[in-house]
Amino acid sequence: MPDDTNPFQSAFELQRQAIEGSQRALTHSLEFQRQLNRAMLSGLESGADMNERGAETTRETLHQTLDAVEQLVPGSAAGLDQVRAAIDEQFDAASEAGQQAVEAAESGVEGVEDASETYLETVDSQLDTLLAAHEDFESQTLAFLDETERQLDAIQQEAEGQVDEQVERLQQQMQQLRDQLAEES
Repeated sequence: MPDDTNPFQSAFELQRQAIEGSQRALTHSLEFQRQLNRAMLSGLESGADMNERGAETTRETLHQTLDAVEQLVPGSAAGLDQVRAAIDEQFDAASEAGQQAVEAAESGVEGVEDASETYLETVDSQLDTLLAAHEDFESQTLAFLDETERQLDAIQQEAEGQVDEQVERLQQQMQQLRDQLAEES
């Protein structure tokens, strides 16, 4: 607990609180960013799932339409099989591209989270070192101030003693002068 009568100690405490507050703000900021990234990724995954279901529904509808055409047009089975294969290739390619996009986003988010965690650990370590150095500097400063105050007190006491001695000598000299003047007169 800082000594409220010592402005230096109070200043050091304020500095320490500012450093610790900045550290907490950075941690909260990175946590918020992580949550935001996770929410965006979750939204992307949900969107990809909905796209996949919509694409499957569309594919099934197209296949049912081709089945109906095949029943209505005799001899069209070979040509329609090619169309079905082309449709399946396109839908499969789109599905794979969507999955790759989600995987890339997941990988990117994980990479950002790993980098953020490493950054935060580094900053925490550096701030711990800074706070330890700050405490050492505070101790040294306060010890220096205490020693300086002690020395000033000693000098003041010595000076007061010297002044008293000088005043006494001066009074003695004045008395001697008075005595001499009295003898001469």
